[in-house]
Amino acid sequence: MDDSSPAGLGHNHPPLTLSEQLAVDHEKLMDVVEQLAKDANAVKALVDAAERPDDSGNVSGLTEEIVEKMVDIGKRATKLASGSGIDNDRTSATKSRRDEIETINGFFNTMKGRVDRIKTAFGEKVGTYNDEKRAREAREAADRARIAQELAAEKLEEAQNAEHSVLGDVVMNEAAVLEDAAQKAAREAMKAGTGPTRTATGTISSTGRWTSEIVDATKIPIEELRSFISLADLEKFCRAYAKHHQDKKPLPGVRIFRDSKTSFR
Repeated sequence: MDDSSPAGLGHNHPPLTLSEQLAVDHEKLMDVVEQLAKDANAVKALVDAAERPDDSGNVSGLTEEIVEKMVDIGKRATKLASGSGIDNDRTSATKSRRDEIETINGFFNTMKGRVDRIKTAFGEKVGTYNDEKRAREAREAADRARIAQELAAEKLEEAQNAEHSVLGDVVMNEAAVLEDAAQKAAREAMKAGTGPTRTATGTISSTGRWTSEIVDATKIPIEELRSFISLADLEKFCRAYAKHHQDKKPLPGVRIFRDSKTSFR
């Protein structure tokens, strides 16, 4: 068909969204769910009527027939929600997309992995160089501070030993200047090797965080960690305790009970 050929019927219809396509592909399943909901509402109406007091205030209550209907609805719902029902269709619908996502992630993660390895390798080398440079700068700054302090001390001693008062004052002023220089050098020595290293192409800095590694779990004082344990984690530990001890061993501050649920087969 060339450009002059007329467009086919429906050519201007936009493609279906994912939700719309799922509704088309799984229309039968939606019908089954809808029918189950209708039947459940009908049975619920029977249950409500049985539990509603009559004009005399009497409640007839559930009958075997109504309970059987409820069990039937429960069994149908259980089967529909199981792996052979809705979950089966959901898994089938998502499989192709999961495969696509895994392919996409693998494609980009391969490149990211190479970049991370390059960054890590160069980071280790540059980090070692930077640490050595920082240490050298700190030593050199400390030496400058020491020499400045020695010069200031020598000049002060010279001023104290001067025989002429005017000469002594001049030398004392020189000693004061040297003392200021020595203090400045000492301050610089304290800061040397602590800031980022700047180069023509970028800045080298070292970052870190305090962390830990368990070497002997039996020696850990749990009470010291109480304030750092979240409520969610604490609830997880309590559930594990309840599962293990059941109701045979109480746990102060915790209610241990059997959480029962009705199932249909």
